[in-house]
Amino acid sequence: MSDDTCLSEIASLNTRMTEAEGCISNSEDATATFTMKLSEVESKLETALDKINDLENRSRRCNICVVGLPEGSEGTNPVAFFRTWLPELLEINAKGGSVKLYNFQDKVWIMQAARKAQSLAYNGAPIMVFGDFSAAVIRKRQEYYVVKQQLKERGIVFAMMYPAVLRIKHNGQEKVFKHPKEVSAFMDKESQRGGSPSTLPDE
Repeated sequence: MSDDTCLSEIASLNTRMTEAEGCISNSEDATATFTMKLSEVESKLETALDKINDLENRSRRCNICVVGLPEGSEGTNPVAFFRTWLPELLEINAKGGSVKLYNFQDKVWIMQAARKAQSLAYNGAPIMVFGDFSAAVIRKRQEYYVVKQQLKERGIVFAMMYPAVLRIKHNGQEKVFKHPKEVSAFMDKESQRGGSPSTLPDE
């Protein structure tokens, strides 16, 4: 093989390599653009889902969940049953002896009374009363289960605020935590100091 032939093949290989590098660079640019667009779409989707979840919870704003009530207890008129039974069970002095289940203030009274009660029962069956939230909010609140148990063991009273924010009081100041890890870190820090947060009246 002559020198001219070798030089020609080397030049050809260099050209192909340059073309290949160009294709790779273009592919990387296209991938980067696609990744950026995908990130934007994911962000918009997350925002849209948050709005949908918020709308769902707003629609449930006046709702409550009663767990443990024996089937058929409400009879043929569930609305009338709950309007009169709940005030009696929770000892709420509602106007006319009944509550308006579509009224948010009545829901607040019900939830406050349910929290203050040591135990609730209907014909011997234990009853629990909860606020009505979307599945997403319930999942977020359930993430606090372990730290809430730890707070109870330490005698620290807490309050859960919408959507899933834990509130306590420490040294005369309220502290708000938006994630269970924040609560754990706070308790670990207080344990090292040898102190304990003061309590916050349950809402």
